Amino acid sequence: MDLTIVHLRYFLAVAEELHFTRAAQRLHISAPSLSQQIQQLERRTGVTLFRRTSRQVELTADGAALVPLARDAVAAMDTVIAWADSSGTASVLRIGIAASSEMSNRLLATAVERHPDTTWQIHGLPLTDALTALRSGEVDVSLMIADQPPVEPAGVVVRSLWSEDRVLVVNKGHRLAGRDAVTLAVTDGETFIGMRGGGEPQSWFVDPRPSGRHLEILPLATHFDEVLQLCSAGVGVNICGSSATVTHARPGLRYVPIIDLAPVTTYLCHLRAKQSALVDAFAAIAEQIVADTRS
Repeated sequence: MDLTIVHLRYFLAVAEELHFTRAAQRLHISAPSLSQQIQQLERRTGVTLFRRTSRQVELTADGAALVPLARDAVAAMDTVIAWADSSGTASVLRIGIAASSEMSNRLLATAVERHPDTTWQIHGLPLTDALTALRSGEVDVSLMIADQPPVEPAGVVVRSLWSEDRVLVVNKGHRLAGRDAVTLAVTDGETFIGMRGGGEPQSWFVDPRPSGRHLEILPLATHFDEVLQLCSAGVGVNICGSSATVTHARPGLRYVPIIDLAPVTTYLCHLRAKQSALVDAFAAIAEQIVADTRS
C-alpha cells in the first residue's frame, strides 16, 4: 500500500481532535472509514500511532514524532497545489467519479469537445467518500451519487444534476435474474455487498427494511468495479443506478429493475474557495445536458 497525503491529513485530524468521531465529522467521512485509513497508515509505517481506550485516544511517542513531519508534508503539498492552480499555463480540470454513467460519459465527451485545449483528468473515487479528495486538492470537482440530498458541508458547493431509477445487481444464475422487475421486499433475505469500513447510508439498501428485518451486508469492496466482480461471482447482490445496465454490462451479471425504490441522484461538488472559470464552464455544460434531456 502506498502512503498518500490523504493518510497524513486523516492522521493530523485525529491527532488534533484526539477523537475519531469528531475527526471523521471534520473530514466529512464515516468513523469506520477513518479508522480503516489510520490502520493502513500504521501498517505502512510499522508503528502504532494512537493508543485507544474506551474513554480516550492518545498519541503514542511515534505518533507525536510523526505530527510535525505530517504537517510539513501537508503544507508542502498545499503549496504545490496552490502553485499549480495559480501559475500553470495549461488548462487542467481533475474530475473525481465514483461510478460512471451514461450521463457522466456524455458530460465528459461534451466538455472535451467544447474545450479541446483543456486536459481532462479522471480520478476514481471510493463510493462512500466523494469529498475527501476534493478537500485534499486531489480533484477539482466530484460527481457523487446519493439516494438522499446531501447536507452541504461548509465550503463545498453542491449542485443537483440528474436522477435515475435503481436496479438490483445479481449473478446471472441468481433466483431473481430472470425477473422483469422486483419489489424491494423480495430482496429481504439477500446478502448485500457493502464497502470496506462501512460508510453507506442505511437508506441506500433500506436497512432495516419496512418489515423490521436487518440485512446481511458484507463490507468487501472499495470501488464499484469490485462490487460488480463480487456480484458476478455470486458472493452477494447490490443496488445501483439503472445506467449501469449500459455502462457496466457484463456477461455474468443481470440488472433487475426495482419498482418501489426511489431514484438516486448525481451531484456535482466543488470547493467554494477553488471556484474557477473552468469549474463554472464544466458545471454549465452539466446543467445544459440535464436541461436538454428533460426537454
